[in-house]
Amino acid sequence: MMDSPASALFDPEIESMLCTGLTGLSLVFALLIIFFAFLTVRIDNTVSWSWAVVWIPLWIINAIVAYVLLQFLLRALGHGDDDADDEDDEREDEAMHDDDESKRQQRRASRRRLRTSRHAVSFIYFILVLLFQIFIVLRLDNRVAWSAAVVFIPYFILEGLHFLLTTVLFGTALASARGQLPPPVWLQVLRLVFDQYWFFVLRLIQFVLIAVRADNTITCSWGIVFIPLYLVALKYAVQLGWSYRRFSRLTAQPEIAHQGKTTVMLGVVAFVIVGLLLYALVGLIARRLDGFNPISMSHVFVPIFIALSFLLCCFGCCLPCILALSSVSDMEDLEQGQRLVDPNRRIASS
Repeated sequence: MMDSPASALFDPEIESMLCTGLTGLSLVFALLIIFFAFLTVRIDNTVSWSWAVVWIPLWIINAIVAYVLLQFLLRALGHGDDDADDEDDEREDEAMHDDDESKRQQRRASRRRLRTSRHAVSFIYFILVLLFQIFIVLRLDNRVAWSAAVVFIPYFILEGLHFLLTTVLFGTALASARGQLPPPVWLQVLRLVFDQYWFFVLRLIQFVLIAVRADNTITCSWGIVFIPLYLVALKYAVQLGWSYRRFSRLTAQPEIAHQGKTTVMLGVVAFVIVGLLLYALVGLIARRLDGFNPISMSHVFVPIFIALSFLLCCFGCCLPCILALSSVSDMEDLEQGQRLVDPNRRIASS
């Protein structure tokens, strides 16, 4: 195992990081299962807890995420990760073949500012998501009489900030690569714009529809409100079909065509599994919100419990067991190698 390409994953330090990450993810998935269980009994009026109590598992997750993001931000501000960053900077400087020390220092300072900005933006995103959750809890507990449009303000601010940052980065990248685009240039630019913004547009429309429907500004069925979610599935279905058709046309390169079609088929399998769980959940939620033949939330959340239980099993059991077995096999290989030479046959120094 230690001679394989994946041997680096089982370095003691990296293995420790993997175990920490798997433990953290397992805790998050377990807390999410508890949260949806609390949500189920509260919506079905099995209990009469405050919504702030129902949100306790999410408050714990928020505390974990806040701690991690603060650690990254403080390390970036205090240059505590200079050792790892300097190694990356040196490799980039060597690739650019620039011996000017002042230019190297300027590039490193620029990259550090960029890293700090990214961590700061991530923390701002987290604060906005946390405010959104707090607004939801306050509204559900009837502590405020805000409309859904007011409750969704932190989310819309987040989307606006994300749109501005994405547009700046996209415009910069497009301006630098404009001369390298194949003709017709306008068609390539249009395709890049679509790839960059299609999900943002559908996501924004979806939350606007949810807000106006929750305020009864519109009175259509919730199944119609979730149309943007159906369009997401349609986009990925068309993309998979187009990819399979493109690989089928590569008759001059049969190996690449076969590999590409195999990859697409695996994508189709994943798409079908995820689609069944997700859109079964969407359909059950729409049926529950419309009030026709009310069903228990324990039935509505079945797809979520299935998905979270599977992820908890993978990250909390399967992957740690694989790491443990790999470590044991490495120890056995080491002991076997040490027993290969008989002590009586070793050459002693004279």
